[in-house]
Amino acid sequence: MTLIKNYFRISTDDMNGMIKSYLGEGSITDDPYDMDRGIAVREIADLQTLMKFLCKNGFEHHVAMGRGHVAGIMEEAVVNYMRCGLYRHK
Repeated sequence: MTLIKNYFRISTDDMNGMIKSYLGEGSITDDPYDMDRGIAVREIADLQTLMKFLCKNGFEHHVAMGRGHVAGIMEEAVVNYMRCGLYRHK
């Protein structure tokens, strides 16, 4: 069974005095992973582009995950209400 989940990371960029974030959707697969807790194997379209963005912009790779299709709602909240920088991976 494959579940679609959102992933989200928000971080501070202390050197530039700003808050930045990234957001996207991906599938959690049934692949086994030999550890406990909130670890999951994910399938993310165009992962190489996302990884390049994370490395170029100094992001950590740990994310929060959520159920459902709420990426649009998260994007609206972060950009319009929090007024933070956001990269939405599609």
